[in-house]
Amino acid sequence: MLEIGISSWTLGIKDLEQLMLKVKTLGLDGLCFCEDIQSYSPKEVNDMVKKYGLKLFAIDPFYCSPRTAKEATLENAIDYYSKVIDFAVEANSPWVTLQGLPQWMVNCNSEKEKLSFLTNACKKLDAYAKLKKVKLVYKAVNRYESPMMNTALSCRSFLEKLEYHEIGIVLDSFHMNIEETDALRAIRETGPQLSGYCISDSNRGGIGSGHIDFISQYQVLQEIGFKGPVIIEIVLPHLTPTTTPRNKKEWEELENEIKRSVSVWRELN
Repeated sequence: MLEIGISSWTLGIKDLEQLMLKVKTLGLDGLCFCEDIQSYSPKEVNDMVKKYGLKLFAIDPFYCSPRTAKEATLENAIDYYSKVIDFAVEANSPWVTLQGLPQWMVNCNSEKEKLSFLTNACKKLDAYAKLKKVKLVYKAVNRYESPMMNTALSCRSFLEKLEYHEIGIVLDSFHMNIEETDALRAIRETGPQLSGYCISDSNRGGIGSGHIDFISQYQVLQEIGFKGPVIIEIVLPHLTPTTTPRNKKEWEELENEIKRSVSVWRELN
């Protein structure tokens, strides 16, 4: 059975113990930690994950933008993500995600400059991650949230040009619904490069609240031998794209959507 986790940013809970308790009570296997790493101790993250019998699937720095445009340099991006890798080692996380790198490209004036920036950053970070025994993954994100690497094909094409890399790809049902003409083909052609799969429906809500064919996507994941994890990234449709619950009623709605979606997905297994 594929393990199921959640991206912590969707819950908006900053207290570590409350966060882990919530993940546990939602019936999930673990989480991607998508917080500002400068605000937490990696040891404390690891201890809390263990305390609640969870798995830490990835350090996913959701809040990774440079503070000013002046700080947005290749050297600073590499330094920041190297610290994220160090955090992952101490927190006992097997992965670090890289899709936030384009946020450091605000001073790049052309597509060529952006590609050069991303290439150099990924090469340096991949080499460092190998030394630290951490796996890097890159998630294809829609064009409204990222200026590049929006499709499975663009991720594969970019990574094919890097020499001796071990960077995996993460696909997301919500982002694929925007960018892919054929999501099933995108999953199938990514094949063994697919490291993770994120779930939310076409409206960012839970399974069945939109029009994505999750049964077919699940079948293709099985076809390619996908081993997981599956990561829930549900947002209430009226709060799309990234607003977390603001009151008790919205919290109840979100929790019900998460629990229902987890149940539906596990029934497919």
